[in-house]
Amino acid sequence: MESIFPLLLSLMASNTPPMWATNAKTSDFEEMVCSQYQKWCGDTFVSSCDEPDSAGVFNLYIPGVGFKNVFCDVADDGGKWTVFQRRMNGNVDFYRDWNDYVNGFGDLRGDHWLGLEAMHQMTKDGNMEMQIKMIKTDGIYWIAKYSDFRIAPGSDNYRLHVSGFSGNATSDGLSIQNNRQFSTKDANHDEFVWGNCAIDFEAASWYGPGCAHSNLNGKLNLEGFKGFWWRIPDNHLRFSEMKFRKRS
Repeated sequence: MESIFPLLLSLMASNTPPMWATNAKTSDFEEMVCSQYQKWCGDTFVSSCDEPDSAGVFNLYIPGVGFKNVFCDVADDGGKWTVFQRRMNGNVDFYRDWNDYVNGFGDLRGDHWLGLEAMHQMTKDGNMEMQIKMIKTDGIYWIAKYSDFRIAPGSDNYRLHVSGFSGNATSDGLSIQNNRQFSTKDANHDEFVWGNCAIDFEAASWYGPGCAHSNLNGKLNLEGFKGFWWRIPDNHLRFSEMKFRKRS
C-alpha cells in the first residue's frame, strides 16, 4: 500500500484529472483513490445510501457500472433509500429511448431516472424492498410498498421482479407488470400483441399483455391513459418517487 501514496500526492498536485476519474471506474484501487481524494469524484463519496445522515446527492461505486451519483433519502420510513425515479415538475421528458433508460437521465435533485443497469447491479443479489410515494392531483397522498424488488440483467431486458404489495394506494398498480421486460419506444419487449405499449402510452416501462396498470413515466398534466397515473387513468398524479433499499 505504501506505493499508493506518491500517486495520490501527484493526483492532488495536478489540475488535470486522470482518464478514469472522468469515466466509469471499476477497480478497487480507483475506489480507494476516489474515497480518499474526492476532487474529481463528484458529490460526497459513500459506499451505499445506508451511510448519509442527510438527504442529497452522493457518489456511489456500483460494481459493473463504476462511480455514479445517486439521490439518497434518509428521512422517509427510516431512510436508507436509493431513489431511482422522481416526477415532480415535468421539466424532464420521460418519453425517451432505450439507451437513456439504461444509463439514466434528468436532475437527481428533481425529475430523473437512475438507470436500469445501475438498478440491476444494486438489486441483483435480492433482499431489497421498494417504495413508491405518490401525490394525486386532488392532494391525496399514497404509498405503495413492495417487500421484494429486483431488476434482471440487460440480457433479460431488465425484467422486473416485484411482489409483496402493501400500503394505502388504491391497489397494486404493478401487478401485471411483474415478471415483464422493460420496453421503450425504440425497443419493444412487451407482450401486447396489438402494438407497442411504450408508443401507445408515450412512456417506457415493464409492460404485460394488457400493457400496464400504472403509467408513472407518462406525461404530466395530461389526462387519459397517456398521462401520469396509478391503477386507472382517472387516478391522476402530480408527484411520484420510486426507491429501493435493503430489507431490514
